[in-house]
Amino acid sequence: MPSAPVSQGRVLTAARSMSAPSTQVATPAIVARNLVRNFGGLKAVDNVSFTIAPGELMGILGPNGAGKSTLINVVSGLIPLESGSVEICGTRVETLSMPARARLGLLRSFQNTRPSEELTARDYLRVASIAPRQKGSNVIYTPDDLLSLFDLGPFANTILADLPYGVQKMFGLAAVALCQPRVLFLDEPFQGVAEAEMSKLMGVIRHFQKSGVAIGLVEHNVQSVLDLCSRVLVMESGAVIYEGPGDGALRDEAVRTAYLGQRFKADETRIGANA
Repeated sequence: MPSAPVSQGRVLTAARSMSAPSTQVATPAIVARNLVRNFGGLKAVDNVSFTIAPGELMGILGPNGAGKSTLINVVSGLIPLESGSVEICGTRVETLSMPARARLGLLRSFQNTRPSEELTARDYLRVASIAPRQKGSNVIYTPDDLLSLFDLGPFANTILADLPYGVQKMFGLAAVALCQPRVLFLDEPFQGVAEAEMSKLMGVIRHFQKSGVAIGLVEHNVQSVLDLCSRVLVMESGAVIYEGPGDGALRDEAVRTAYLGQRFKADETRIGANA
């Protein structure tokens, strides 16, 4: 069965960059080619290809059931691919386990936190700091570095489970930073986060980007994705229907029909301002 049609000129650009990279464009931190994952007769990931460069933040949008989380699951190694390939900084990883991919710098978050009811937030970071790290890292953080960097010091001695949900998510990302990711996929990081905490969480994500981490961001808060990301990939029924600038997605008929709706309005003056 053929894949869903893609808005003209969108995915073709990404495909050209994978096959013949320009000397003026950064070498991709991750290259995914023709990824396929089915569940019975359901095409959860249908021939998806993309690249993300170091320091680039790519949004991944789509309706519920579009395949966004499954895409992260197959790329990170949580569930196996049926076909396709994944490269991290030039190394093929699709046959490796999830821990082996993490040691090469491919990390991911999950939608829901599972905070410890025994460890303080500081102790949680100390445990994370002993995890294996990818080789060749230029920056090595300590737990105290990240408490200061992410402005989390006031929460350090509180039991992790007692912290506000958004603060728990920030500590989760601080733990990821201790593992020194090259590529990071975030699965709905703003889900359940209070408005007051969202700007702080966005600041943590921008820190990863400015540090040169390639980021794939799955999120239903469309405005936040458009604010943060210079490029978006939109999925429907497992397939990519659009890949390109966020403002282009707003005007794309296939995206509006499948996901945004004709009445959706975004603050276009903010799109890409923080990317």
